[in-house]
Amino acid sequence: MAIRDKIGRGSGSFIKEALVQWTSAAGRRVRGFYRLLPLGETRRGRIKAVVNAIWLPLSKLFCSGDPKWSQVLPDWHSDWSSLFPPIETADRRILVIDWKAPTPDRDSGSFRMRMILDLMAEAGWAIDFIGDRPAESLSYETSLKERGIRVIVGQESALKHLIRHGGSYQTVWISRPEIAERYLPMVRSLIVQARVIYDTVDLHWIRLRRGIPFSDKPEKVRRDAERYREIELCNARCADLTIAISDDEKSALLNEVPGLAVAVLPNIHTIFPYVEAVLARSDLFFIGSFNHPPNVDAVFYFVREIFPLILERVPDVRFHIAGSDMPYSVRALKSKRINPLGYVRDVTPWFQRARVFVAPLRHGAGMKGKVGQSLAFGLPVVTTSVGAEGMGLVHEIDALIAEDAGGFAEAVIRLYSDDTLWQRISCGGQDLMRQHFSKEAVGRVLTPVLCSNH
Repeated sequence: MAIRDKIGRGSGSFIKEALVQWTSAAGRRVRGFYRLLPLGETRRGRIKAVVNAIWLPLSKLFCSGDPKWSQVLPDWHSDWSSLFPPIETADRRILVIDWKAPTPDRDSGSFRMRMILDLMAEAGWAIDFIGDRPAESLSYETSLKERGIRVIVGQESALKHLIRHGGSYQTVWISRPEIAERYLPMVRSLIVQARVIYDTVDLHWIRLRRGIPFSDKPEKVRRDAERYREIELCNARCADLTIAISDDEKSALLNEVPGLAVAVLPNIHTIFPYVEAVLARSDLFFIGSFNHPPNVDAVFYFVREIFPLILERVPDVRFHIAGSDMPYSVRALKSKRINPLGYVRDVTPWFQRARVFVAPLRHGAGMKGKVGQSLAFGLPVVTTSVGAEGMGLVHEIDALIAEDAGGFAEAVIRLYSDDTLWQRISCGGQDLMRQHFSKEAVGRVLTPVLCSNH
């Protein structure tokens, strides 16, 4: 309050005094001490950017002999926004920050991010994208550039970009908790005029809590869950708007922080117009990124407790498993009836020829991209309540939902042997996806999220 009062009453004398102190012997000692601090280049860059933003303009005026202090602090009338740099571009330029360029063929979160970027571009937004790290292949960055999206990769490059071009943005979209924790301070200090949107993707603390009973290190998972809860709630409080992936997760956020500005933006899927006839199909299919522990647990749960029950009544059926970063433990399941495929770049043929998609998830959070992807292909799904959450799936209408191994196996056998049931679930699931999770449906939700002033 004292500093603000000094600025309000006599900004010139206050800043002049500060500059004298900074250029004095005391200031030189402070700068010398700073140079000895064990700081990494990233942190030094952040500090230097803030200091230079204040010091360089003031020092030029101070050294000119007769500084015009009104040029430094204009007549602001207690309106802090008048002290900020002017916006340099049109409203419809957005900065999107994520862990890497989207790899939609490798994980569900990336598929969603790529669909969001496509919707932004189709709505006329000029997009710059910061990836915290390189993607697995340059082709993913090239794909964004071909869409007209400028791509910046790495923390150092990101910092330089924010320093030089921060004034270009009125909106910043930051995805995932670790990335928001890292970049929110930079964005808030270097793009002060921007409206910041934090996209949770899913609430990690909920996913981790649910995984405690299935972990061989429950105390570590418990600590991780609490740490992520603190990170995610801090991110939400520091953003202007938080994106939840489902109404359930919106409620979870509001239970923790009442009054928080939260909007729901679900997964987005392409609806495939042609569904292969049921008589041309066979076998069971599963897909998922194996960097995601719930997917590993789901595969082993199915193979050990559910699949043997199915084989008793459908002895010729095979189980095909696809997914990036497949560990040796899953590959070692290979047998006459189990086919671990690993990473498959184009999974369309597998969705078109499988008879049933299985998603026996026992823990996780958010919406399950694999379930939505299968429904969008018209391939009926058997899943659990965890796998079905956030999508409004109704048992016997859009999917079959079962909680225990026996019930799950029975549901798979029913879909495998009843063509009429298969056709009804196929149509119901695809209709649900078209109505609520297609690009057209989610595009109508995204537009007000980007344009409103929550």
